[in-house]
Amino acid sequence: MDVFHIAGGSLVGRSRKNNVIVLPPSTRASYGVVLLSHGSSDPRARLANDLLARRVGHRLNAAVSLASLDHDRARLDGAVAHLQEQNVSDIIVVPLLLNVAYHATTDVPQATNQVRVSFPGVKLRVSKPIGADPLLLKGLDSVLKASGHRPAADTGVVLASAGSSHESARARHAALALEWRSHGWGGSAVAFASGPGPRVADAVQTLRESNLEKIVVAPFVVAPGALSHRIAAEAKAAGATPVTSTLHSTDPAVEVVIKRIESALLTEPVSVGSVPRA
Repeated sequence: MDVFHIAGGSLVGRSRKNNVIVLPPSTRASYGVVLLSHGSSDPRARLANDLLARRVGHRLNAAVSLASLDHDRARLDGAVAHLQEQNVSDIIVVPLLLNVAYHATTDVPQATNQVRVSFPGVKLRVSKPIGADPLLLKGLDSVLKASGHRPAADTGVVLASAGSSHESARARHAALALEWRSHGWGGSAVAFASGPGPRVADAVQTLRESNLEKIVVAPFVVAPGALSHRIAAEAKAAGATPVTSTLHSTDPAVEVVIKRIESALLTEPVSVGSVPRA
């Protein structure tokens, strides 16, 4: 169990052992959480994010709401209003964004600034986006394992993300794909669904030139929807094995969200009450 000391001697803890069931703390957290996604018109995305929110809330015994920047509801102001109705006025917003690019640097600050004006009685803190956290590679491993694929020297994997026009965001995902090879896969490559390439077909061709027997394409996406299925269609067209499952149901996704919450609490501790022990 890792324990972090915060203000006033309060604690937040987390177990990283797979064989340990982590029970929720007995004391209700004095803060609330909003998981802020990009949003999707696909209802499966909302259901997936709801599952992630429920798991985070269970681990922390905290009230967790969902919000999106686009497409579906609720918007951030609606999620904050919902928490305020539960007498929660200390709120941490966690952007469920894998790219630290335009949405993270522009849309999120705009949305949070508007909420601060509309809800002057709410203390609103914004964590770093979940981003290209290396822990999420373990999440991709578990997604592939559930689909019948385990690390092997004859298997190449493609980390297929949404893409971005920001070179730094693409570079982080490319570095993550390269690191994935160290998990025991025969090869790895990155692909982007939008912005500058390489595309899925390009990544598959690169791995095929390494004489790998099998190539699997996994969507580096939090929740299923149009993007994950488009990536799967491109993988199939390129002659690779597509995987449509996403990170939302994996333990590492929960861990990364909790890491971001912990970091926000360490940077600016809650003003009243105590942080629960997990």
